[in-house]
Amino acid sequence: MSDNQNKAFWGIFIIFCIFATAGIYLQGTFDNITLGGSVIMTIFYLFVAFLIRLYIKSNSETFD
Repeated sequence: MSDNQNKAFWGIFIIFCIFATAGIYLQGTFDNITLGGSVIMTIFYLFVAFLIRLYIKSNSETFD
């Protein structure tokens, strides 16, 4: 990925992480979170990162 694509990926991913974490925090998700819940949430975040990366790579003319 080019430098602009890399910046776009990290910008989109960080914004997603902030808003997703804030959204589930307001629902009380972190009150009784277990190791299993943490692993599931981490896998979900990594899956979304993979989808964002695919989107940016497939639309390279938009992000260059």
